[in-house]
Amino acid sequence: MKKLLFSYLLLSLIYLFGTLSTSYAQFPGGINVPGLGGGSGKSSAIDLKAGKNELVKTFFISFENYAQALSLLSESLGLDAESKKITQALNDSKNINTNEADRLANSIKATSEVSKQVEEKLKVGNLKLDVKAKEKYAKSIPFVAKGLIGTLELRPKSQQMLSGIQANPIQAVSDLGPFAKAIPEVPNYIATIVSVTKLVVSGAEANNIEVKEVKSTLGKF
Repeated sequence: MKKLLFSYLLLSLIYLFGTLSTSYAQFPGGINVPGLGGGSGKSSAIDLKAGKNELVKTFFISFENYAQALSLLSESLGLDAESKKITQALNDSKNINTNEADRLANSIKATSEVSKQVEEKLKVGNLKLDVKAKEKYAKSIPFVAKGLIGTLELRPKSQQMLSGIQANPIQAVSDLGPFAKAIPEVPNYIATIVSVTKLVVSGAEANNIEVKEVKSTLGKF
């Protein structure tokens, strides 16, 4: 039993050290966490368990809105399979019979996969939507705005948690369990949303769809 526990801790630590540096690099606009890399020790005082609860709550608020936005955007761009995929991921994120770490990881995975397809469509440029598609695209914008605000709130929470994990990875594995592996994926989720939202704004403006609030929030990243 002790050998299994040791193996789990060792593998978890190897995974963490391999992902933390990448996670920091993913944050739009860089990272600014008290105690990070400065040797002040402030990050070691972070309550990881309480921080995890706050991060999870904020993440799923962000994801619920962004997933609804992705579903509508996918439909407007003719990506019906992707719309169904992100809708299913949203339903799965609310399944209390699945542990939270898996729900968070699965939500990030689905967001990344569907966003990639939406991004490819929007990158073509000079997007021209017919009346029905424009209606769905326009309906997505309030969800994009809410999802982006939630993501802005998620950013400092995930930065703080990553700082705490880096400061004491052994304690992090003990306190967070599987979340110690899931949390380093959050910066990629944030970067994905910011990247796709910029393209969504361009597509909206090309079709005379109002995105003032979204642009305002984007400017804060």
